[in-house]
Amino acid sequence: MLERFYDAMATEIAGAGGTVEKFVGDAVMAVFGAPHAHEDHAERALHAALAMRRQLAELFEGTLQLRIGVNSGEVVVGAAREGSSFVTGDTVNVCARLEQNAKPGEILVGERTVALVRGAFEFDEPVRIDAKGKRDGVVCRQLTRALTLMRPRGLDGLRRSLVGRDTEIELLEATYRRVAHEGAPHLVTIMGDAGVGKSRLVRELWDRLGGERVEPLRRTGRCLSYGHAITYWALGEILKEHLGILESDPPESILGKLQPREILGLALGIEAQRELHPLAARDKLHEAWIEFLQELVAERPVVVLIEDIHWAEDPLLDLLERTGRDVQGPLLIVGTARPELLDGRPTWGGGRRNASLLWLQPLSEEEAGRLFDDALAEALPLELRNLVVERAEGNPLFVEELIGTLIDRGNLQQVGDSWQAKRLRSNLDIPDSVQAVLAARIDMLPSLEKAALQAASVVGRIFWVGPVRELVGGEPDFGLLEERDFIRRRQGSSMAGEQEYAIKHALTREVAYASLPKARRAQLHAGVADWLEHAGGGRDENAPLLAHHYAEAVRPDDADLAWGGEEAERERLQQKALEWLRRAAELALGRYELADAISLLQRALDLEEREQSRAELWRDIGHAHAMRYEGEAFWEAMQNSLQACTDRATCGETYSLLALHTAARSGMWQRRPDYALVSGWIDQALELSEPGTPARTRALIARAFWSPKEAGEAAGEAKRLAERLGDRELQSWALDALLARAYTHHRYEEAYELARERLALIAEISDPDHLVEAHESAIPTFMAVAEIDKARELARNADDLSRKLSPHHEVHGLSLQLEVEELAGGWERIAALTERTEQAVSANLDTPCSRNARSLLVCAVASVVMGDEQRAAELERAAEELGMEGYDFALESPRLRLALLRGNLGSVGEAVESAASHNLSFGLARLAARMDASAALRDRRRVEEDAPPLAQAGTYIEPFALRALGIVREDEKLVGQASDRLREIGLDWHADQTDALVEAASVPGGGSADQ
Repeated sequence: MLERFYDAMATEIAGAGGTVEKFVGDAVMAVFGAPHAHEDHAERALHAALAMRRQLAELFEGTLQLRIGVNSGEVVVGAAREGSSFVTGDTVNVCARLEQNAKPGEILVGERTVALVRGAFEFDEPVRIDAKGKRDGVVCRQLTRALTLMRPRGLDGLRRSLVGRDTEIELLEATYRRVAHEGAPHLVTIMGDAGVGKSRLVRELWDRLGGERVEPLRRTGRCLSYGHAITYWALGEILKEHLGILESDPPESILGKLQPREILGLALGIEAQRELHPLAARDKLHEAWIEFLQELVAERPVVVLIEDIHWAEDPLLDLLERTGRDVQGPLLIVGTARPELLDGRPTWGGGRRNASLLWLQPLSEEEAGRLFDDALAEALPLELRNLVVERAEGNPLFVEELIGTLIDRGNLQQVGDSWQAKRLRSNLDIPDSVQAVLAARIDMLPSLEKAALQAASVVGRIFWVGPVRELVGGEPDFGLLEERDFIRRRQGSSMAGEQEYAIKHALTREVAYASLPKARRAQLHAGVADWLEHAGGGRDENAPLLAHHYAEAVRPDDADLAWGGEEAERERLQQKALEWLRRAAELALGRYELADAISLLQRALDLEEREQSRAELWRDIGHAHAMRYEGEAFWEAMQNSLQACTDRATCGETYSLLALHTAARSGMWQRRPDYALVSGWIDQALELSEPGTPARTRALIARAFWSPKEAGEAAGEAKRLAERLGDRELQSWALDALLARAYTHHRYEEAYELARERLALIAEISDPDHLVEAHESAIPTFMAVAEIDKARELARNADDLSRKLSPHHEVHGLSLQLEVEELAGGWERIAALTERTEQAVSANLDTPCSRNARSLLVCAVASVVMGDEQRAAELERAAEELGMEGYDFALESPRLRLALLRGNLGSVGEAVESAASHNLSFGLARLAARMDASAALRDRRRVEEDAPPLAQAGTYIEPFALRALGIVREDEKLVGQASDRLREIGLDWHADQTDALVEAASVPGGGSADQ
């Protein structure tokens, strides 16, 4: 009995294209899609499961019942051994749990398998079963029945449209009309890769043919990729459709419907004339098929569709060609096929008048984007659209399946009749359906060419012939890979003397790469790295590639598996990886590719075991975060560095960087850093650093920025040390501290001269971040001495520099232009920059920068000036929602301007009372706004106290101070002098505000002159 059971089950498994992995007692384990991949392996497995259950019932008349579990996922495939598994992994373990939880007669199917076969089978509702090692159990469904032999393409709920195929559909229509007009047959084969849109094109043709004046008879058959007695399956489907034959019909009834051509029963698996020799039966079947179609075309035009003829066997292909020659009448035969059909039939569709090939190429990016838009009938974020279009690379099926993945992951949700998008939190994985299609194509390659494609996937999407030959140890046929559309040769090469190719589709490269065992991957990466370092001479331009390949060769999770017993080689590769990761990070920092630099340093950290080296890596990571103005990440990295640090000088260096960046970039936190905390870091840096070192100089500069009372002495000493060290960047920072101190004490001419000295110095500095910062600190000093045109020029330069860096830098560069125009009263220019400002702030939301909110408020002021209160309110709300705490010094001046323009003197008074001290950033705008606000309030005590020190001849703030004094003293002459001075230096808008301020000051309740 057991032997009969084994034989019956093995037959059904093999018939569906599966492999019996092993028999254990009365249990059978079968694998589909390994060792050879099939794009429809999940469907095959479920059809096999149903057939096994059905066969067992017939064979043993219900005395035995099966419990079956089916699951899909990644497995480790090894060599087959007697009595042992050749596939292992979690997927196998879960499948065993499904089988154990199934009741007799049940087939339990994992959710991943269910998703792969949607539309082809019917399942019960999902249930959760307990499974060892799975805390939340496993979700599965009971298989009820098959709905179709092949999974229908497309997703429920998505609109289907024909995009980018106008020429092709017109050609098919023209071919049909010629057939109908001339009364002669024609065989047209629509050729293209899986998913490129062959079936969708045929559906469109089918719909259009239904609108013809004389509607043709249309019949459809499909070739199967597996099964018993399926040579003429497609013809059988056409006969069933035409004659109304049902699956439940007995053979006698079917033969009766086929009269007088019973031999056609062979296409339906019925042996009609058993006495005939097989070759004679075949010939009679072919003749009967020709007669059958001849009879049909005598009545009206006929269109026959045979799908997937790349799976057809030679007898059917021979018959199709004969049909196109022998039938006399209006018959259009449409076949769909993949390019592999031409491997066995290279002359198919060519060289004959009544046959043609119609090749379908991938859609363009624009067409794929339209397909995405049409499918969802919704304007969704460009981020999602572009991601799908980029990943699909013009394949319509891939577009749909990627949309399905977004839906399954919750990134797209249907609400009523519309779709809503959520932000992507991770990469978009290859859908299982797409992976299966590509893996099956790769598995059809000869072994050497398959190995070459896998090796090429390790090199990268762009690869050279040399390393691939070395890695596979042979001479693969790259021409074959090119013919089969896996790769394309590139013009020229980035490596001298090497042919260069590109893997045509990124998804193909990912699937080929994923098909390699992890240990083999690591060894191939090591081989690529060694080849590249030798061939390229270890040049810096190859540093990112060398870092990647060496690091992949010794990934911590896989290194033991890949290099077990080869400790010396593992150590060599690990040191190479660290060397090139650090070099690549250094070069990335120099190019201001900060995210890449951080990623490279993090990878080095994963490999580095020495504590002192880890401390240095954490410090470098912190420095890169500071350049990105990522305050919390910067602090965390520096604290990690200090925890790992064992060397006094290195610790001093780290404290000095921590202190300097915190003090100099104090706007990169949502809440300003604690004064005592930062002061403690400065003290630690001074204590641990040696005299005359860069670390001590940085600590002194930090003290000058952070402690106003000690700023002069600390900045002076820092400048002397920096000059002695010959360090231009430290000299520049020291000058910045000195000019900031002079500026805050209203010594504007001194600050201006120091800024000019600093700008002259930065010609010798290459760090673009430092250059932007130098412009940022110089602009207020130029405005302070009324060099408005020069300040504008500096702001434009800073904006140009910053746009090449990070989103945060772009906000800074743009805000400098806004701030110059705010001071100059150039509200029209600010209004023209408002849309760009909103975009820049939106791109910078991950960085808690005070300039995000301030820039929006300045634009709100411009909107009020231009008479658009609604727009101003929107911008104000957006600014307030950013929730910056402790930054009143940055936000006060635009808030005061808004209150003054609206005549809201109550909020003006509150703002003036809460005003912070004068500083370099935004200080001038704040002083001007405070003068105007105090004047409008007629706050004589405050004006008489604040204005006289500001009334310095030739400065920007002088006329504001004079006007405030004139208003509170009711001195019209002084007010007039102030207004004239404002116009002299080009501040016409501010001059025009004089009458409004005087009027506001005279309004009862606005204040009194003796306050």
